[in-house]
Amino acid sequence: MSDLWRSALAGTRAPLELALVADSRLPGPRANLELAARFADTVATTAVENQPRALELLGDWLTLPARFTATVPDGAAEFLPACAALAAGALNARDLRTRAASDPRWRVRELAATGVQRVLTEGWDAGMQTVDDWLGSGDPLLMRAAVAAVAEPRLLRDASHATQAFEVIRQATNALLATPADRRREDDVRVLRAALGYAISVVTVGSPDAGIPLLQQLAASDDTDARWIAKENLRKARLRPFADRLAAARKAVGLEA
Repeated sequence: MSDLWRSALAGTRAPLELALVADSRLPGPRANLELAARFADTVATTAVENQPRALELLGDWLTLPARFTATVPDGAAEFLPACAALAAGALNARDLRTRAASDPRWRVRELAATGVQRVLTEGWDAGMQTVDDWLGSGDPLLMRAAVAAVAEPRLLRDASHATQAFEVIRQATNALLATPADRRREDDVRVLRAALGYAISVVTVGSPDAGIPLLQQLAASDDTDARWIAKENLRKARLRPFADRLAAARKAVGLEA
């Protein structure tokens, strides 16, 4: 991978592009995320003087339509921009991450959020700058990326991180529920709703005294999306340690107490 990356930076991109798509497992149900991570790890070692060329390459892959040097099969073409989205986190390239986080392709959006998790791991405050920008953007896809970035159990072992993550989730939930009913059927809003359908349970494990009241509030709401979000989270096995405290909420959304 290192040799392929060096060659790509020197101007010979095709061998790297072909090697990545050949092992991408696409088309198929699950892309080769281990390979994408290995690529991002390699990109992270890029020398400072080579980073402008690295950003240009990643930006070409993320362009719609993507700019490749090799002839890439359509069924596997999404893997390269997804790799670029993850690698943008490795280089802490905020503009590229934001572009990827609002990409119409779900794999690209997913790895953009995973890329921010890398930044949060290395420096929580630096990563939260991106999360806060996305959260305040008003764009449901960027808000979804903010939610997905902080809803990661290994990042929430620190109590202060869990508290901040809960605030991200709370603000995103409020933004969704403030969205007019006629817009909630739009694809980008539904993507945000789907993320909230699991993320609240993740942050509740890290910050139960904040998360449990939110789930109780959503479960008791007359808003159908609020109740859906509550129900999806209350199904999660990770909330079993809080079964007694959530019994009434489970009953309110039609789950067994």
